[in-house]
Amino acid sequence: MSNDIIRSVGTIVKGEKLASVENETNSKALILESFLPYPGYHGTTTPDYLEPESLFAVTKVIYPDEQIIRAIQKVKKVYSIPFDAAPGTIILKNNPVCIVRFKGLTYNMIAEVIEHFVDFGIDFEKTRKIAPYESIIKISKFFTMNKLSDGIYEDMDVKEFFYIQVSHYPDWNIFERITKSIRYNIEDLDFDGAQTSVYNANGIIDFVRIYDKNRNIDKLDYIRKSYIDAFKKL
Repeated sequence: MSNDIIRSVGTIVKGEKLASVENETNSKALILESFLPYPGYHGTTTPDYLEPESLFAVTKVIYPDEQIIRAIQKVKKVYSIPFDAAPGTIILKNNPVCIVRFKGLTYNMIAEVIEHFVDFGIDFEKTRKIAPYESIIKISKFFTMNKLSDGIYEDMDVKEFFYIQVSHYPDWNIFERITKSIRYNIEDLDFDGAQTSVYNANGIIDFVRIYDKNRNIDKLDYIRKSYIDAFKKL
């Protein structure tokens, strides 16, 4: 494997405004969606999604990640349409709950997919109305990154994702404050940031995942240096 490519498991942590799905899904499960998938990005090219960018199905109990991942593997073998899914947690009614995060599914697909998960031992909370609220979302997933320059990587699956390597992993509230400071105090620096940790042979590598439609290495380098300078002051 090239030293310029990282293939490993890790986690994404970010904050979003969630609410129960308003579109008809024909599912009896509690499904949430994000009002604005990348809240820090205000570029004019952000699309108006007619279908969900992500859906979050809330499970009845806290399942181990391994159990959900095994269920995902089994469902993909019986469901003909490709989709992406990953285990994770959110905060709901001030309590952590387990979720399966789905990408690549339309509203009218999710019911059948969830039925397959139930067949393989994953039970879900019953649907109910959840008013919009802020939650921290933590997703466990597999990463494939390609090095672009020192401390800067691109996602090899999603072209809008970039990862800037940092040396700290602060509390989310501190990270969010630093991100807002970087974003709003500099002109023409729209981006959305999420905390990322990836495992390697030596332990954990920390990144900030950047969502940006514009592939600008100078901008990414500037953002990275801004985070590093801010973290040094903690």
